[in-house]
Amino acid sequence: MDTEYDETASDGNSPDATAHQASEPAAHDAGRSRQAASGGAGQPRKVRWTAIVVAAVVVLGVALVGFNWWQGHKADDTGAVPTNPGPVIMQRADLPQLVKFTGHTVYWAGAQGLETYEVTLSSSADGNLVYIRYLPKGVAAGSKDPYLTVGTYEKKGAYAGLEAAAKVSGAKSEKLAGGALVVQPAGKPTSAYFGFAGADLLMEVYDPTPGKALQLIQSGAVQPL
Repeated sequence: MDTEYDETASDGNSPDATAHQASEPAAHDAGRSRQAASGGAGQPRKVRWTAIVVAAVVVLGVALVGFNWWQGHKADDTGAVPTNPGPVIMQRADLPQLVKFTGHTVYWAGAQGLETYEVTLSSSADGNLVYIRYLPKGVAAGSKDPYLTVGTYEKKGAYAGLEAAAKVSGAKSEKLAGGALVVQPAGKPTSAYFGFAGADLLMEVYDPTPGKALQLIQSGAVQPL
């Protein structure tokens, strides 16, 4: 998504989704096995080789578990809330689980006549970043083509940042009836942001059609899940 807002109201860093990495514990049983060894001259050698074989089996087992975990969390999963950054496809009925999973309000733009929702989870120094992208039928998760996307970001001082962005020459801003301040940054007609006073949440709507993101917010189509 476009992140031009960050140049005036954020920290200037575009968040990138980071994949979970499985870690393997170091094998350290061999030393203890040598200390426990007793008996004839040939016995310590047997214990050392046994410890090495056991350690190798443990490492192999951890590697297989990590591989199976990765297989279960690839980008073509459907349904449940993703436990990896994504992108993954979620069913419409499952989207409200994102609120429970993140612990804060998450916004979307309604059904829009589409049935495919690509969800990406990421994070910044301030907290969660949640992206819901609307994909036409047949488009796979992770497509590089631009589509309607609604982002919900935990952002300290989000409202103050919006107020500052609204004062930049060429920006479009409006205070909506529900209390939200919406800003379309100068020279960026494909993205619009909004937030509420006292809330550390920043919402972004992106659409490749110039002006449509702002219109969606103004029309009330963008709502909490």
